[in-house]
Amino acid sequence: MKRLIALLLFLFFSTFAQAQDDIYNLENSKEFAAYLLESGQYKSAINEYERVVFMAPNDLEQSVLLLKSYRLAEDYEQGIIKASALFPNLIEMPKEHSIEFSKSLMSLRSWDRANNFWDGSKTLAQDDKVLLKTTVEIFEGDFQKAQKQLSSIQDSLNILGANYRSIIDQGLNGKRKSPFVAGFLSTAVPGLGKVYTGDWKDAIVSLIFTGGMAFQAVRNFNKHGINDYRPWVYTTIGTGFYLGNILGSVKSAKDKNRKKINLLQHEASDYFNSYY
Repeated sequence: MKRLIALLLFLFFSTFAQAQDDIYNLENSKEFAAYLLESGQYKSAINEYERVVFMAPNDLEQSVLLLKSYRLAEDYEQGIIKASALFPNLIEMPKEHSIEFSKSLMSLRSWDRANNFWDGSKTLAQDDKVLLKTTVEIFEGDFQKAQKQLSSIQDSLNILGANYRSIIDQGLNGKRKSPFVAGFLSTAVPGLGKVYTGDWKDAIVSLIFTGGMAFQAVRNFNKHGINDYRPWVYTTIGTGFYLGNILGSVKSAKDKNRKKINLLQHEASDYFNSYY
């Protein structure tokens, strides 16, 4: 009887141990890591992919997913360090890994490191390098440099290149609000510069406050004369509103232009992420 019980216990624990081994085998670990990545649990995905890559160091598909996990977790520097550990000679890193590495550098806005890497890379095609560098110029808002960079692309039918041409054209030739005109208009008539930029509510407020202070100043000068402090108080406040109205109109024009550029940059980012 004791032998039977001992045998049953042995079989039970052996089966349990085998089941535990199955849970943590390579294929199951890959599936679990993929689940964590797809469900947005990027920090946990990093830990799981680290284990997977340790078990299968030559599996390039898994190592690129590890770099992707670092990037999506916004742990860019660690992702860069990991790439350097996996591929000591970075310029020979496979293309997919090079793209992930590039995305982390771009997320850090580390343009010098990115450009140096692209110039030296032996696995990125020349057109990929052109597109990556064009992306940087668009993100920096320098559409002239972006246009010049993109002109060297070899595949004129490249879809990302075509989308970038449209964005660059809008960046160079799209309608802009002139800060000078906005300031000049508000100098002539308080609030008119903000009407020009489309900020109607602010325009009305500027006109009412500046006009109201001017009216009170004139009224008090007529009533109390120039030697009384009251008209000068209204004059000082009114002057502040007047100058603020001019500066505010200039800023409003710049903000409108900045918003248009931001929209173009977001559009470029969407195209970039769809392509790479």
